[in-house]
Amino acid sequence: MARNQKPKKDSLITLTRKYANNHDECVKYFFKMKWPVGFYCEKCGCTHYYSIKRGDVFQCKECGHQHYLLSNTIFQDNRLDLYKLILGMYLFFTANKGLSAIELANELEINYKTALLLCRKCRILMSQSNSEKILDSFFYEADVAYIGSKSKEEHKQGVATEQQPFLVMLSTDKENKYPKFLKLMPVAVDSTNNIVRFISKKAILSKEKILNTDGKTTFLGLADKITLKSEKILYDEENHRLYWLNVLIGDIKNNITGIYHGITKRDLPLFLNEQEWRFNHRYTGKNFMNKIQKYILKSHPCPKKAIITALNLSEPYYAHVSDG
Repeated sequence: MARNQKPKKDSLITLTRKYANNHDECVKYFFKMKWPVGFYCEKCGCTHYYSIKRGDVFQCKECGHQHYLLSNTIFQDNRLDLYKLILGMYLFFTANKGLSAIELANELEINYKTALLLCRKCRILMSQSNSEKILDSFFYEADVAYIGSKSKEEHKQGVATEQQPFLVMLSTDKENKYPKFLKLMPVAVDSTNNIVRFISKKAILSKEKILNTDGKTTFLGLADKITLKSEKILYDEENHRLYWLNVLIGDIKNNITGIYHGITKRDLPLFLNEQEWRFNHRYTGKNFMNKIQKYILKSHPCPKKAIITALNLSEPYYAHVSDG
C-alpha cells in the first residue's frame, strides 16, 4: 500500500475567523462538548438553565445548581482565555511532527510554564485516545529501538547502554507495505517477558496472523501466539524486510530529538504516545476539533501538581536542556 495523500485540515484563518474576539462562539464549542445533546442538570435532570458570568457558568432553573463549562475535565482549572485554549489545542493537535512549549508560548503570547502545562495535557488526551486502539491485522512488524544520549563509555566491554529502549509495532494490509497503524511503548528492559506482555496487550494475535521481526531472540516467546517470521535483515537490499518500520523509527526519533531537543526519562511515554497519535490520525483532515471535544469530554481533572509528581521531572534523561 502506498502513502495516501493527507486530507486538508481546517485552516488557521478559518479557526480565527470563527473564534477570535468571539467569546460566545468559544463558549458554544465547549458547551457542545459538555452537553452534545443539550443541557441537562446532573443534580435534578432539568433541561432549562440561565447562563451567568459571561456564559461560562450555567445555572439550573429548577434547583439552582451551577455547572462550570470545563468542570470534571482535564481543563477544570483552566485560566486561559477560551479562545487561546481553543487555538492552543488546534496548533498542538494539528502539528504534523510536534510543537514545543516554547513555540506554543510564542504563538499564544503566554508564559512558558502555562504553555508547557497545556502541551502536557494535550499529550495526556492523546494517550487516552491511544489506549482505546488495539491493532488488528493479518500482518504485523515489530522491533525494539533506542533513544537518548549515548554513554561516553559504551565502547568499554560490559558497560550497558544508557539509551532508553522502546518497542515499535505496526499493522499493514500486506506484508512489508506502508503501515495502517502504529503502537509505541517504552520498555524498562528489552526482555522476552516485556515484549510478550506489550504485544499481547496491544494487538489481536492468532496463528493465522504473521509477525515480522529482525531475528531478535526476545520475540521468540510469541511463537505459540502468532506465526513468527524472525529472520536477519539484509539492509543493503532494496525494499528490505521491515523497511517501513525502520523509516518510522527514524522519523519518531528525529521528531522527538529535533523538535523538543531533549526530554526527561519520565516524560518519554507521553512523547511516544504523542508520536503514535500523530501517525494514527494523519488522515483526520477537518475533523480535529470534533475529536478534541470527545477527548475532553472523556477526560478527568488533572492538576498541575499531580502531573509534575507523576512525571518526576528531577530525573533528566537527555543530555540537552528539557523542553518537556
